[in-house]
Amino acid sequence: MGAASQDNLERDSVCPLCFCKQQLNVLQTYCQSQIKENGKKTAASTSKKSAKPAEVPAVDIIQQILLSYLQESGPQDDGNLFTRWFYLCIWNKENQHSQEEIIYYLARLKSKEILRDSGNGLAISRDSAKKICLALGQKNSFCRGFDKILALLLASLRENSPVIRAKALRAVSSIVEADPEVLGDKRVQSAVEGRFCDSAISVREAALELVGRHIASHPDVGLKYIEKVAERIKDTGVSVRKRAIKIIRDLCASNPNTDTTHAFVEIISRVNDEESSVQDLVCKTFYELWFEEPTGSHKHLVADGSSVPMEIAKKTEQIVDMLRKMTNHQPLITIIKRNLTLDFLPQSTKAAGINSYMVASIQKRCELICKRLLERILQVEEGAAKEMEIHMLPYIVALQAFCIVDPTLCIPVTDPSKFVVTLQPYLNIQVDSKSAAQLLESIIFVIDAVLPLIRKPTQNVVEELEKDLKHMIVRHSYLTVVHACIKCLCALSESAGRGPGLVENLVNIFYKHLSGANSDSQLLGRSLFCLGLLLRYGYQLMQTSENQLDFPKIINLLQRKYLLRDDFSLKVRALQTLGYILIAKPEFMLQKDMLKLIETALSSEVDYRLKIQGLQNLYEYLRDAESQLTAESTVKPPVRCEINGRSKVPVAAGAGDTNICGGIIQLYWSSILERCLDTNDQVRQSALKIVEVVLRQGLVHPITCVPHLIALEMDPLEGNSKLAHHLLMNMNEKYPLFFESRLGDGLQMSFKFFESIVSNHKMAANIKSNPIAFVKPGISRIYRLIRSNRNSRNKFVHSIVRKFESDSRSRSTVSFLVYCAEVLASLPFTCSDEPLYLIYDINRIIHLKAGGVESNLKRWTSMSQSQNTVDMPTLPGERHVVMQEPGGYYDNVGYAHERVNANPCSTSDVDMAKVQVDVDMAKVQGDCLDAIALQLLLKLKRHLKVVYSLDDARCQSFSLKEPPKSGETFSRQNIPFNVSSTNISLPSCLQDVASVYQDFKTVLHEDSMDFAVFIPSVQIRKRPTPRNTTNPTPRSTTRVRRTAASSVTKARGGARGDDSDDSDDDDWTGGPRVLDFSGGGRVTRQRVQV
Repeated sequence: MGAASQDNLERDSVCPLCFCKQQLNVLQTYCQSQIKENGKKTAASTSKKSAKPAEVPAVDIIQQILLSYLQESGPQDDGNLFTRWFYLCIWNKENQHSQEEIIYYLARLKSKEILRDSGNGLAISRDSAKKICLALGQKNSFCRGFDKILALLLASLRENSPVIRAKALRAVSSIVEADPEVLGDKRVQSAVEGRFCDSAISVREAALELVGRHIASHPDVGLKYIEKVAERIKDTGVSVRKRAIKIIRDLCASNPNTDTTHAFVEIISRVNDEESSVQDLVCKTFYELWFEEPTGSHKHLVADGSSVPMEIAKKTEQIVDMLRKMTNHQPLITIIKRNLTLDFLPQSTKAAGINSYMVASIQKRCELICKRLLERILQVEEGAAKEMEIHMLPYIVALQAFCIVDPTLCIPVTDPSKFVVTLQPYLNIQVDSKSAAQLLESIIFVIDAVLPLIRKPTQNVVEELEKDLKHMIVRHSYLTVVHACIKCLCALSESAGRGPGLVENLVNIFYKHLSGANSDSQLLGRSLFCLGLLLRYGYQLMQTSENQLDFPKIINLLQRKYLLRDDFSLKVRALQTLGYILIAKPEFMLQKDMLKLIETALSSEVDYRLKIQGLQNLYEYLRDAESQLTAESTVKPPVRCEINGRSKVPVAAGAGDTNICGGIIQLYWSSILERCLDTNDQVRQSALKIVEVVLRQGLVHPITCVPHLIALEMDPLEGNSKLAHHLLMNMNEKYPLFFESRLGDGLQMSFKFFESIVSNHKMAANIKSNPIAFVKPGISRIYRLIRSNRNSRNKFVHSIVRKFESDSRSRSTVSFLVYCAEVLASLPFTCSDEPLYLIYDINRIIHLKAGGVESNLKRWTSMSQSQNTVDMPTLPGERHVVMQEPGGYYDNVGYAHERVNANPCSTSDVDMAKVQVDVDMAKVQGDCLDAIALQLLLKLKRHLKVVYSLDDARCQSFSLKEPPKSGETFSRQNIPFNVSSTNISLPSCLQDVASVYQDFKTVLHEDSMDFAVFIPSVQIRKRPTPRNTTNPTPRSTTRVRRTAASSVTKARGGARGDDSDDSDDDDWTGGPRVLDFSGGGRVTRQRVQV
């Protein structure tokens, strides 16, 4: 209504609003006069009149404009009259009407007849008509209930059912489509942001889609949601992450002045996302924001006299602001590298050929960004009164990132030495702080990268650099700066043609200091560090010198004087120095004495700090070899391994010095894999990094490390488990058969790792309370890798179930069997075919082994009972000896009374008795272990049937030949698998076997009949009917029942141990069972009759 008050409705020179208001006032006066004249005024009407406000409501004025327009412009017929009358009734249908008001409505209806000048020629524009209709429409019932409808829809977004939430979200989307400003309402914003964290991925994506559709047209609304949208960049759903990135990209494109630093940090954190499509989207996003040539003319330069366009300057500040909130600039390096090569483009575009103009344009923009960074460094120095290094650091770090990717970006064509000359004076910073050290390290890196590419560096600059670098090598307190200085000094001496003199001088200084009688451990550690780096980076330079280095002499000094010291810090530093030397001379690692030294440092008994340093030495060697191979642009011819008639590098693994690292890694590979399962987190992390590099370079067969990577899936350190899973994913894609063949070994390895971690005192409090929670996530991730293929997942399950049927030569421990049962119970099954196959495999083992195990336990129990009931003294040689029965389990157990010596105290007889007891108890414990294994399987089977609601008929009908049913319902109950009630302790004497036997019989009797699929199809000979003529009817019933029970017993593979079944044992032998799996899940059995 307020909008309608601004309309310009022309009637001559009079405002139509004022004119209609005047009309209504006249009509009111007219009605009152008519009432007085007719003498119909009453006390009530007088009261009404006095209570009536003098001002005409604004709604009535708008209504009168419409009535006047229809009366003047419409056809003069009854339809026009009914239309105006209809509107009056609609507008006033809910009001309480008096007689005076009805007369007033009739007067408004016939205003043209009452008033002489009622608005002839009244004209309304199209926009004014729309506003009038909108204002009048707010009075109808639907518009008044809009808030209630919206509130109900927002409440539906919190329903438990995801289907209802999704439908409610679509309804809200329809409202937002009509009026995007609704997103700015606090109630709507709170409800939509709540759906950003919905449990269903589809709902989260739909909520983001709702906001994303209106970002470009209403950026002010998008700014209210940007923080919550940025949080969704770390969502577990790939589609949600992509949508969040696109929303922020669209918002930045529509509103370039928006402060989106936090959003940039979230986006760039996904540059190493596990999903390659997300990585490409991140790179493409920053390409469009920073590196793409903008449309139109952007030639406005920065006002401070720079030659860099204003648009580039803004992008540069965005990069620097983002780096200020990042702890690591490695993601920025990845973004620059992939954008310079346009690596994120689709494969189809790459195949067609990348446009050279795009590559040149990106290169030019990166050069301008580097130029602007250098200008800002100078400006910050001039403007910062104190803490200059803190303000300057992000600009230097950004420049370092560009220089790492392509040093030529910092070499202008007009002045190649500009960056070196500009940055060199900052090496004299005297501030001793962490920020200053980071600043110096980055500056030195840029100089080190640029110097070799300058053809003729100025001698004055070279001399100043040598002086500054030498001073910092000797004096600077931060070793990271010393490392950068030594590397830069060696590169400077080689590229500027200064020769090895300065480097040799420093080597001699540090070597003499280490050879002398010095006791300052700090200075000795610094000398060790500097000596190792000088030999690593200066080796190639010093090879040109006449004074050849005596490496064996230096290594002997380290071994004799420092690696055997009690001072542990010096011992670790000496091992680090040795690693630097071995990078320069890798052939030393093939020598036996060095092999022994390194393996000692990697052994499990030494301190974890030595193991970490030993692994770090190997890791740096591999990275150095990898960088050298990457730097080679062309394939070099085979290198002849002979200098001056002597072998330069021994041939290892069939290779020369070009890939000697393959032979070196194979020598130490077993030690590296052992350290992957170390109890220390940092040791495992260091070893796993080596495995990653080795697999990337293809130095060993990948199948050798599959068990260790499977074990590392259970690593409590999240970074280790993620990296191990990533490596397993790649291996499963490239070598699926190799991967599947080592799953069983990986399970055994994971159990050993699990035991070692649980025994660690630091982890015991978190793990011992719920051990399976520590294992379950890793096992679930491994299973998901192979779940899509039915054969692969069945092989995986079968490889675990086979652990329960191992023979006596490879019998598993009880704790390992419990671990396997817990693993099987925790597998993330998604269809009924998976638990049904596991039950099928369990039934197979029960059928094969239950009868034999029960029979053996029964013999041991009978023997124990017979020993307790014999009255005559037992001779030492007769202990734990039973009579050999035909077809018995153990043929070497028999009567020993024939071998009893007359002297009961004979030493030889006592020793023989001890040996016999040991042999018998080993066999007894083996049978008890088999019984415990079968008990665990039966409990697991019962657990699966309860959790997945599988009845006996469903288990019996399962067949391997039938394909899985796609439309079958599948449900899972959250019931934990519990084996605490199972007695898993092995007997220590023969008398304890009875309890194991009784537990085993109980579990067998409790087992349901779903294994009936294994009942043999051949006719089984029935036992003769007992001779009992009395009461024939009950006897017949008993015979039928016992015959059925006997069939079930035989189906299990042996007797149940009841006294009533002893006659069956006499009729049947424990002969071999012939199994036939050809029936697609039906197993038949034949027993040999005596």
